[in-house]
Order: sequence, then C-alpha cells, then structure tokens
Amino acid sequence: MKDNADYWKELLGDGYNDEIMELLHAEDMGGDDTPDLPEIKDAPPPTPQRKPAERREAPSDPAPPEVNTPKPEPQSEVPPQKPRRPARSAKPEQDFQPNREQKPRRKSPPEEGLRPTRSAKPPREAKPARQVPPAPDAKFHRETKPKPPVEAEDDFNVEFDFDEEYSDVPMNSPIRPNREKRSGCLGGILYAAFIICISLLIASLGWLAATDILGFGNEDEVVHVTIPKDYKMGDVADILHESGLIKYKSLFNLYARFSDADEKIVAGTYALNKNYDYRALVNGMTLRGGKKVEIEVTIPEGYTLKQIFQLLDANRVATEAELWDAAANYDFNFSFLDESTLGDKYRLEGYLFPDTYRFYVGDSPSRAINKMLSTFNAKYTDEFASRAAEMGFTQREIVIIASLIEKEAGNDEERPRISSVIHNRLKSQNLQLLQIDASIHYAISRTGESFSTTVDSPYNTYLNPGLPPGPIANPGLASIKAALNPESTNYYYYALNKQGTHNFFRDFASHSAFVQSDEYGG
Repeated sequence: MKDNADYWKELLGDGYNDEIMELLHAEDMGGDDTPDLPEIKDAPPPTPQRKPAERREAPSDPAPPEVNTPKPEPQSEVPPQKPRRPARSAKPEQDFQPNREQKPRRKSPPEEGLRPTRSAKPPREAKPARQVPPAPDAKFHRETKPKPPVEAEDDFNVEFDFDEEYSDVPMNSPIRPNREKRSGCLGGILYAAFIICISLLIASLGWLAATDILGFGNEDEVVHVTIPKDYKMGDVADILHESGLIKYKSLFNLYARFSDADEKIVAGTYALNKNYDYRALVNGMTLRGGKKVEIEVTIPEGYTLKQIFQLLDANRVATEAELWDAAANYDFNFSFLDESTLGDKYRLEGYLFPDTYRFYVGDSPSRAINKMLSTFNAKYTDEFASRAAEMGFTQREIVIIASLIEKEAGNDEERPRISSVIHNRLKSQNLQLLQIDASIHYAISRTGESFSTTVDSPYNTYLNPGLPPGPIANPGLASIKAALNPESTNYYYYALNKQGTHNFFRDFASHSAFVQSDEYGG
C-alpha cells in the first residue's frame, strides 16, 4: 500500500492524508475481507492525472497547433497500468460527506495481460472504476473537516498568438460574426411597401407598352408614310416613330420580329391612322391590306415620253430612271407594241394615252406605265382600226399623224384641217416633204442641238419625205380622230398667226406673202 501511496494521493485528491493512508494499510492487512488486487510486475508509479480544465472556445476557422506535453518514458516493456480499485466490503458511514465539488476522473479497467497475484479467487470482471471515498473512523470524521476545494491548475491554459502564428496565411474572406436577424412590424411594413412599389412599377410599364401596342389613347389622324425600297425594319420603325404612329421603336422591332413583318411590308407610300395598333400598322403597309396613298396626275395631250416621266417623278409616283428602265426592258402585253423594239427606251412614244390618272405614291414604274398603255388600248377601238385599214394606214402611222397634229394644232377646230394638209402632202407627187417644225423640235430634244431645218435626223421633215420614223408625242383622242377623219381641202400650206392659230393656203406664193406680213405670228 505504501508503494502505491502516489496512486491513492491522486485518486483521493484533497481528501488524502496520513491517517487515511494508515487506515487503508490496516484494512489491507486485515486479510480475507478485502478482495485481492492484481499484482503488476515492474509497474511504474501511475502518471498523475490532470483534472479537466474549463472549456475554452477557440476560433473555429484556424485549428490551434498541438501543444506537446512531455510524457513519462516507460520503465519497462509492459505499458504502465493502473490497478483497479479494490471493492469495499462495507459501505461508508452515512454521515461522511466527501468533497463533491471535486469530481474524480474515472479510471480505465486494467488492460489484458495483467495477472492477479492470488490464485484462490478468480479475478472479477473489469468494470469502470468508481470513486468511492474510504470509510473514515468516527474520530477522523469528527476532527477532520472537508477542505475547501482547490482550483485545479488549468493545464490547457496555453498562451498562443494566432495572429502571429498564422500571419503568412492569406485570409480569403473576413470572419464575420453572425448577426441575429430581427424582424418586426416596421420591417414587415417596409417589405410590403417595397413589393407594392415594384408591382406598381411593373404595372405602369406594362400599361405603357399595352397602350402603344394596342393604340390606346391616340388621336384620330391620318398620316402618310413612305417605305423605301430595300428597307430594313429599323428604318420602318424610325419612320413610324417620326410620324407619331408608335412611341417605342424597340417594342415595335420586337413585334415585327415575331410577326415576320419584314416579309409582309411592301415599299410604297401608305395612309396610316395614329390610332392603329401594331397589327393594323403592319397590315396597312402590305399589298392586300395596305391603303396606299394615291395621287391624281393629269397627263396633258402632246406630252412626250420624257415629259411624262418627269411629271410622274415630280409627283413621287416613281423615279424617272425607274420609268425609263421599265419602258425599255419591261415586256408589256399589248398587240400594238412590236417585240422587236424591246430594249429601245423610246418604243412606247405615242402610246401613253393622255388622261387623268390616280397613281400610288411610290408606285411600281411598270404598273404606272401599264395603266396608261391600257387606256390607249381601250381608246383605240376596233372602229379606229377599221378606218385606218380603209385609208391604207397602219395603227402606228395613224398614231404618228395624230402626234404631228397634236403638236401643230392651236385648237380642236383646226385639227381636222391640219390633218388634211398632212394627208394632201402625203398624196402629192411634188410636195411630199411635210416641213413640220414640231418634228425637228422633237429631234433636237433628244440630241440637245439647236433648231435648224438642216439638222441631220430622220425626224427632220424638211429633209426626209413622208412621215417621221415614230410618233413625236402622245396624242389625245381628238388628234387620233382627226388623223382618221381629215377635212376635205386643197390646202398644202399653213402658217401661225398672232392669235395662236393657223392660216391655211393652197399655194406657196400666198403662204410667202402672209409670212412677210404683220399678221404672221412665227
């Protein structure tokens, strides 16, 4: 027992003293009542047990380095074992109160390999050791008072500077203390107000978009817009926005993308109302549903092909270049046109009937020309064709004569008389030169030369007998009728007077005398 004094000191802690040690030694010497203790060969004194220290909270992120505590070296090959505390045969007296403030540490059972020194009794099954205070005698109990608990030395109270030890470790993010989330009536009100504001904002934007898409609240006003050829949807959106038909170009572009508007819209000028929705706007710029802007154009009698094209260009029906290209290369389906002349830009001269037409602004050039050709075809009836054949003239020759009458006549009354002069000269054996100034003016309008009766041109009727090679203008119905029905006269000459009409003569002498007089208006 004395050899294990250190063990009992550690086991009893503050309750250990010499009297308890003697009592335990006497009890050990008592004999059979005390259970046998296993004898451990060469067992070193047990290592002092450390009392549990108060738990310290360490930072959760970096792990503290291990503290190397010196350990006692084993004195033999067998690891140190602590003997199991012997069972007591008698319970301690009820009035003995151990120091409960000091909680003893439980001892582990003896490890395998230890043999009891006595063979009379088998070893008991190892159980976790329990702290049982020794039974003191009455004297000891009366004289000894429990000592105040001594605070155990905190073996884990190690001073360790984390900042210094881990100064070279990069900190990815600062350690932020958890903040307790607090919510209350004010927080709920603010959250509800935020949700309401967002909802109102979304609703307002949706309403603005809906009013533009559906055309709500727009005034009832018709606007003319012109969509150019080779347009892009961005250009269309710009035109509609500038005209006040839409408010949000990006929204219209989005609608046009999903509705394939670029495949439906056709170039031209359209009449659109400001109260149209997006669908009506797109449909209003198509061939079938669109309402193109029409313009009324009057083609005067006697206008040449060039003058007609310039007039259409000025009224935004089509450009002059587009009209010339269509006149030369478009194959119009009319019997009075010679297909062999395809490619000649003047091949339609004389067949664009003078009248008042309604064209679309930005119309197709072929469509505009075809409308005038259709009118000529309708005006030149089968009766006209029969009369021309009876007179021995073709339709083209009648149109040429009519164009000469159209350019020479001062009024409708003298048209048949001028026609008689032309027909008389064509039948004459000696006066086959028509000598009409209008044909020379037509020739120089194409070449840019100055007027002269010696101009080298097939249209110079002073040099070339008979009719010119083609019409010099586009005659009206009155001139066509006059060409088919000339007045029966003996006139071979006529001259312009100061009233803007003509005087007619049977011979050259009378004609020359009038030209020399003050009444001549040339």
